[in-house]
Amino acid sequence: MYLTFLLCKPCPAQQNTNNHPRNRNITWFNPPFSEDVKTNVGKTFLRLIDRHFPRGHALNKIFNRSTVKMSYSCMPNMQSKIKAHNTRVIRNEKQETTPKKMCNCRVKGSCPLRGNCLISSIIYKATVSSDDTKNVYVGLSGGPFKTRYHNHTKSFRHEKYSTETELSKFVWKLKKEERDFEIRWDIVKRSNTSMRQSGLCNLCLEEKIEIINNQNTLNKKSELISTCRHRRKVTSRVKKK
Repeated sequence: MYLTFLLCKPCPAQQNTNNHPRNRNITWFNPPFSEDVKTNVGKTFLRLIDRHFPRGHALNKIFNRSTVKMSYSCMPNMQSKIKAHNTRVIRNEKQETTPKKMCNCRVKGSCPLRGNCLISSIIYKATVSSDDTKNVYVGLSGGPFKTRYHNHTKSFRHEKYSTETELSKFVWKLKKEERDFEIRWDIVKRSNTSMRQSGLCNLCLEEKIEIINNQNTLNKKSELISTCRHRRKVTSRVKKK
């Protein structure tokens, strides 16, 4: 038998403290590095910050030694430039010499692009003919076109996917009106997913230009300001290298 009594005292209410450090808004100054420059650029730059934004200045909270940092940027040397050039040339030669299978349709006459359904990185258009009217939809395919084509046909068959694209919306509108229609698929242009300084790849830019040139398309105007869907893939591929 135990004669000891245990008393429980409730702990005082503790305030919720956030232990995560606050991220500073740091502005970086990255001058190119050169061994020919004898001036201490970093020291001179920070002195200018102290001189022109002293304590008491209206902009001192934004421009001070804690919020403005300096780091040299190094350009690629000649060896890396030559290596990148040789890799690009060899890759292009392999693509030209190695024939690719352009179609794997069992019935060749049913190929949507007439023997080129496995082509990738293209701008395509779908021309919907109904009665005496023709409507055009412009799209892109970063991978094989056949994969994109199957996604389109899926949205034509199942009504729950009818709002995936403007093309599927238009097709279901024709179906509800019980109007016959025919869709012809064509390649408008070939491109690639190389990134530009604007943050968009060549393929997405070519699609936007094609939509602008064809003003009577089924595409929405909001597609002209949409973000590049290949940006994450390209940046992750660069990081892996």
